[in-house]
This record gives sequence, C-alpha cells and structure tokens, in this order.
Amino acid sequence: MLVEDDSAVRYVYSRMKEWGKQGFYIDCEAGNGSQAMAMLKDHPVDIIFTDIRMPLMDGIAMMKMIRQTYPQILFVLISSYNEFEYAREGLKLGALDYLSKPMEEKDLAEVLMRAGTILESRESDSMLKKMRELYGSRIDEQDSVLINMCRYLEENMDQNVTVEEVADELNLNKDYLGKQIKSKTGQSFRTLYNQIKMEYAKDMLKNGNQKVYEISESLGYTSSDYFTQQFKKCVGMTPAEYKKLKISDF
Repeated sequence: MLVEDDSAVRYVYSRMKEWGKQGFYIDCEAGNGSQAMAMLKDHPVDIIFTDIRMPLMDGIAMMKMIRQTYPQILFVLISSYNEFEYAREGLKLGALDYLSKPMEEKDLAEVLMRAGTILESRESDSMLKKMRELYGSRIDEQDSVLINMCRYLEENMDQNVTVEEVADELNLNKDYLGKQIKSKTGQSFRTLYNQIKMEYAKDMLKNGNQKVYEISESLGYTSSDYFTQQFKKCVGMTPAEYKKLKISDF
C-alpha cells in the first residue's frame, strides 16, 4: 500500500520498476492515514510505504494504530530531511526503514530486498524461529540484523562460520554485532551459534536416518567426537542416546 496525500507523487512512486523486479506489487493507494486504515479490511497487505505529514491522520499516528491490529505489517516511512525527528519516532515504533524524498529507485530496491528477506523468513521454519524458541520474545522476527545473520548462517550451515565472517557479510563492525547478539540473547556469538546447530542436530536425529558422523559433517564439525561432546553439553545426552529416545518417545 502507498499512503501519500499528493496524487502526483503517488503516481510517480507507483510507476517505479523496482516493485516488480523485487517481487512486489502495489495493491492499493490512500491519501491519508484514515483512508489507509479503512482500506486494510479489504486489502491485507504485507508492507505500507507512507508519507509522514498528511491531513486528517499523519503517518506516525496511522502506524501506531495499525500495528495494534496488524502487528505483522511492515512500514517504510517517506520523509523530507526536516522531518527526521518524526522519522526517528517511527523507527522506534518498529518501522523497517525511512526513505528521504524524493524516493529513488535504488533506495526502493534496497528496502524491498530487506522486506523480502523478512517476509520469506516468516514462511519457513527458519533459524530465526529456532532463536525465538530458545530465547523467547527478546527475539524480534522483524530485526533485519538477526534476519540477515540467520540467512547467512543457514546458507553456510556446513561451515564453521566466525563472527568476523558474519560481520563482514553484513557490513557491520564485529564488536557491534557481538554486542547486538549479547543484548538480544544473553549469549556470545559462538555459544548462540553452537546452540542453534544443536537444535538442527536434534531435528535431524528425530526426523532422519543420518548417522551421527554425517550430521556432524553437515553441521560443519570436523570431528564427530567433538560434535558429540558439544551435543551432550547442550542437550544433556549423547546423540546416540537422543536418537534412541526419539525411537521410543516420538
């Protein structure tokens, strides 16, 4: 959904090619926050791009109200440079990003790629969901840093990835990334990474016929003995014992 009180600006935005290139389409348009809220009943959208200053109801007020009923909807704020304080408030409320006017194709492409990553992660039993199972509501499934970190780790599950490699991939300082992980999970990157791998190992032991050394290799462990040691430390039993428990109890 596009929400913008200037119809000419809405027309320009709607003609941008990046919507289709990134797998999105504009389902509906509104001239202010009140109209947007009324349209949501018949147009369940994934993401709303909204101007901040509009008549009747501005973008921030609209975002606050919509998130009460539709917390899953992503928001991108579009603002002038002199509206950054309003944009900052929107970011605190959980907006995915803000774009400066006039919105450009390259900026639209970047934010749509991020939005696509978030929406895809919601559709599968992803690593992010495993993190939420382990660490509860502290894990925000719309957190772009966590989403991109999990995607990279999933794609390299058979490797022994380091925090430096993840930080480089995400264009972040490794110390900053480590602090973000610590604040959200209470764990270091290495501890978090190992715990998540053990969750995948449990799934493989319960649902497959792979041998322990095969699971160890698929999760990036060069030694099955070390994998067994880490599994027992995390789960409280060896992989073989867990597999027997699976046969009798699952």
